[in-house]
Amino acid sequence: MGRVTRIVWDFDDIDAAATPQAHLDYLEKTEAFPPLAAVREHTYAALPPGRGVDVGCGRGRAVADLTALGRPAVGVDRSDTMVRSARKRFPACEFTTGDAAALPFEDGSLDWYRAERTYLHIADPLRALAEARRVLRPGGTAVVADQDFDSTVMASPDPALTRTVVTALTDSMADGRAGTRMPALLAGAGFTDVTVHALALAFSSLPPVEPLLIEPAEAVAVAAGVVSEAEARAWRGGLERLDREGTFVVAMTMFVTTGRRP
Repeated sequence: MGRVTRIVWDFDDIDAAATPQAHLDYLEKTEAFPPLAAVREHTYAALPPGRGVDVGCGRGRAVADLTALGRPAVGVDRSDTMVRSARKRFPACEFTTGDAAALPFEDGSLDWYRAERTYLHIADPLRALAEARRVLRPGGTAVVADQDFDSTVMASPDPALTRTVVTALTDSMADGRAGTRMPALLAGAGFTDVTVHALALAFSSLPPVEPLLIEPAEAVAVAAGVVSEAEARAWRGGLERLDREGTFVVAMTMFVTTGRRP
């Protein structure tokens, strides 16, 4: 087996001029997908009143929503490009560039902490969660939503090959199983009253999931040497055929985990 190639899902090392606008537009479009919108709404409902931070805020959708709901939010993202994009989209909201392990807030100054699809990309989650605990007041709430990419299932003419590709994708991330690991991680970081809810993310057509699931999975599986280029082409071709026939489906599980700072 070849070396697993880690994929980059943000723009940390890409300046704004080089960032493909089509990719930014796609990220904005995904906000409207009903499964992802449902996840956001679930996290909002779990947050208490007061001021908080959205870590890994991306293009700022959640910050704008929460601010409109009367929960003043600061968006933090380690990508300058994402922060600039969020400020442009939502100029009345507050965004800043920062790291999950070094947040720009005083001890105990926030009522809530939110992170969605962020801990997949954090190699040292306990350090980031210790920082979450630091900035929360006693009784403050952390809500973390992440997939376990190993939960991905999809219609495919070759299920065994699909499982090989999915495993390669999962292993290519900093923590591709963050969703199922989060309850133990929150408890290990000193949070109490930890609860978890599992939400299905299901899609019945190929185009919405190609850029952020199918294409990266194909690329990392070939780079890791677990499938050949010919096998990858055949795998993609099988998915495309199912999509044309109207029988394609892919689903994964999003885990929304909540903890309280004692």
